[in-house]
Amino acid sequence: MSMAKEMLTLQLRPGEATLSSVCRKLNLRSEDVDHEFGVVNIDPQKNLYAILVEPAAAQKASAEPGVAGPFSNPRIETFGPPE
Repeated sequence: MSMAKEMLTLQLRPGEATLSSVCRKLNLRSEDVDHEFGVVNIDPQKNLYAILVEPAAAQKASAEPGVAGPFSNPRIETFGPPE
């Protein structure tokens, strides 16, 4: 069973917001990154994006300039039926 992935945030120019560009920029292998999650723009005004990566890759990539994290990525579930 795979360990939970960790979230990193990073500053990117919009043209860099692809998984292949992020992998090159952070020196990550393709298998280190969650392809289903992709590169998500979380603050368009600040060009801030989020990615999910394997824990070992998160530790390595977090040392790069413009990268914050790693942050946990807990599963979000409902507390019960809607009222």
